[in-house]
Amino acid sequence: MQRLSRAGREYAIINAIRMLDARSHYRMHTRGEICRKMGIKSTTRIRDILNAMAENGQLVGATTALDGYAHEIAVYGIPVYTQVSLPVDHEIIINGISCRSSEGWA
Repeated sequence: MQRLSRAGREYAIINAIRMLDARSHYRMHTRGEICRKMGIKSTTRIRDILNAMAENGQLVGATTALDGYAHEIAVYGIPVYTQVSLPVDHEIIINGISCRSSEGWA
C-alpha cells in the first residue's frame, strides 16, 4: 500500500468497511479485518485512528466478547442515520407564508 496522510488513511478505512459490509452480513468489523482489507498490518497507529474516528462520530465503535478470545474485542462500523420526523405543530415559512405541517399544503 502507498504512503497516505491521516485523512487518506481515514478515507481508506471507510472504503474498507464499506467493502466488508457489502461482502458479508455483518455490519461491525474488527481492526484486523479492516487492516487485511486495506492490505496493511494492524498497528497501534491504526487503532488510534479508529478510536479517534469513533469519538468524532465518523465510525461507531463498540466492544464485544468473542468465543476463543480472553479479552473483549473492539469492533467498528459505519453509523446509520435515520430521518427524524417533525413535530405535529412545526411551523414552516416558505416565501414569507407561514404553513403548519399539520395543516398540509394549500
